Amino acid sequence: MPAATRAAIVLAALALAACAPLTAPASVYDAPYPVAAVELPRDDAGHPAPIEWWYWVGHLRDADGRPLAFQLTFFKAYAPPAFPILGLPANLWLEKGHVAHAAVVDLATGRHAMAQRIDVFYEADASYEDLGIFVGPSWAAERAEDGVSHALRFTVGGYEIELVATPSKAAVLHGDPPGIQSMGAGGVSYYTAHTRMVVSGTVRGPCLLPAACPAVPLTGQAWFDHQWGDFRIDRFAGWDWFALQLDDDSEVMIYLIRGLDGTIESAVGTHVAADGWVRPLSEDGFVLEATGPTWTSPSTGATYPAEWRVAVPAHGVDVVVTPLVADQEMNTRATTGIVYWEGAVTVRGSHGGVGFVELTNYDRVPWAGADR
Repeated sequence: MPAATRAAIVLAALALAACAPLTAPASVYDAPYPVAAVELPRDDAGHPAPIEWWYWVGHLRDADGRPLAFQLTFFKAYAPPAFPILGLPANLWLEKGHVAHAAVVDLATGRHAMAQRIDVFYEADASYEDLGIFVGPSWAAERAEDGVSHALRFTVGGYEIELVATPSKAAVLHGDPPGIQSMGAGGVSYYTAHTRMVVSGTVRGPCLLPAACPAVPLTGQAWFDHQWGDFRIDRFAGWDWFALQLDDDSEVMIYLIRGLDGTIESAVGTHVAADGWVRPLSEDGFVLEATGPTWTSPSTGATYPAEWRVAVPAHGVDVVVTPLVADQEMNTRATTGIVYWEGAVTVRGSHGGVGFVELTNYDRVPWAGADR
């Protein structure tokens, strides 16, 4: 919906609210979101689910060997009737909203650039037929021309980036049953991924007018996650999420759901073998422990663990995970109300490799040192 149209609707609703009470329209919150078998690539598209996000992270090199890392995330959420705006149900004002976050890290210099968008100011929409979502004219993710790959484009911090990410393995359906993953006290989520994608593309910049700068070729690898459902992220303190791409072509995904008292409410994961064989990990199937170093954000005051041991004994994994740059914090209070650390990491030990780590809400609920 164009921003101007959205503003007109809000003004009209305000005028009506001043005259008479209104009844909220039917909402996707009226009944539990249905559980059904996941079917891909159909389910790469959007869903009439209360909350949904598409997420890409990756490690890149340009033609000169400059190492970069990136994040691109799109969120879609339906307005909950239980949340009042000016005393009226939220879904009276709008049906759903769209938000996008992007970041680029120059791993050679340590420069981290981030940006955020919300559809109050940009035209935005998501396809319910195939992968396709955009917020504004230059931030988008859609099915590429080959019918398989993902075409990504975004601008941030003087960079203009266009990428095509092609799966090198079959899609992963996290959880049990496949595609249904626990979110602890928040409920359950549909959860699919491409844990290893081959990336090619171009980068312009960083410069004041990226479109005027030469396009430099990029290559690398990426990770894609897609979650949707009616889970409630306000029912726990936050999560610690690890996506590791190991040098034997296997991958490890694990995450912890943190309770408000600092304890771990849920711990789950997935090991993906080099041949694509997917094995769910239960809470006793892996070890995740912070090993001492921390980093404190000068802007939010949040203190984050900054090194971890990750072990998956059944698959011979025992590694140390370390941020490649300390400051990779995403202060997105202006669009989601959340502060999180979204960082490119390196892996050493039984395996080498790279990955990304996400740590949420450490500004609100200080880290209590709980591990798995």
